[in-house]
Amino acid sequence: MNHPGSVLVGLSGGVDSAVAALLLKRQGCRVVAVTLVFSDDSEDPAENRPCSPSAAGKAAAVAADIGVRHMVVDASDMFRREVVQYFVREYENGRTPNPCVACNARIRFGVMRDIAGEQGLEAMATGHYARLVGGGRTLARGVDCAKDQSYVLARVSPELLKSVVFPLGGLCKREVRDIAAAAGLSCRDVEESQEICFVPHDDYKRFLRLRLGERPGAIVDLHGNELARHTGTYNFTIGQRKGLRLARSEPTYVVAIDAGTREVTVGNAEDTFSSVVRITDLVSHGPYSGGPLVVQVRSSGEAVSAHMPDSETVILHEPMQGVAPGQTAVVYEDERVILAGTIVSAER
Repeated sequence: MNHPGSVLVGLSGGVDSAVAALLLKRQGCRVVAVTLVFSDDSEDPAENRPCSPSAAGKAAAVAADIGVRHMVVDASDMFRREVVQYFVREYENGRTPNPCVACNARIRFGVMRDIAGEQGLEAMATGHYARLVGGGRTLARGVDCAKDQSYVLARVSPELLKSVVFPLGGLCKREVRDIAAAAGLSCRDVEESQEICFVPHDDYKRFLRLRLGERPGAIVDLHGNELARHTGTYNFTIGQRKGLRLARSEPTYVVAIDAGTREVTVGNAEDTFSSVVRITDLVSHGPYSGGPLVVQVRSSGEAVSAHMPDSETVILHEPMQGVAPGQTAVVYEDERVILAGTIVSAER
């Protein structure tokens, strides 16, 4: 996209989105800021809780610092329907969801597009560390490898991304904090939250237990021998080691979850490695030019070399530990996102 004259910026109250808005204003854009509220403060009024009414208040102060108009939009009903219920349902079915990926794909950018249209704004922007490269504006990694967020954006429709700018894609976090400090922004030292925004006190097991109740079942070994009992398969994810409460001499990991029978199967470390990953619900970013591919299956995980004999099968060149159904797999060619899909299964 050419340099936009007017932009809707998603403002969270944190330093990244604030600097994104500041940079766009300095470039001469007409900037309008919006904070989307997805949850309330009733259960967990933590100061750094994102997407809450208290965060909206902080975002308003940041908008005043920058000198841009600020809006607050309550999208909590849609969020509960499209993200929270998805999160609960996936765990209920023995899978491991990524709510941030779902939020970006199902809510955040679609709602921002609609608001931008209503406000007569040409583009939208966020403080994500990602880039859009080439004539086709293909999603790509941000230059700061430690902060790259292309993974959590990979399920956003490429059509939506055509209307987006990422001002921080070419910056590292230290540069962003320096810009905020030099501008005297009130959020310059705000620490970012690593928690799930709608889960009080970062206790997702309690969150799920309140909604699903106790669903007891067996923890078994690879031969089907019962080793212990559990209170719900939603307490486990593939590759998990901690919290199993098993009296075994060797390290033990979750290797399979069957929500239907309520069985959690455990084994040794080598039993958690996979080389073949099946994916579905594909989002194609392309184009693929025939170069080497890598795949990433967790937002904070490393990418491993891979190839794809077909569009729904990823063959890993090095076995990867803890590949869980429900997670998102993102396939890259160099730094460009080629494909994203939901993991259906993983095999050795």
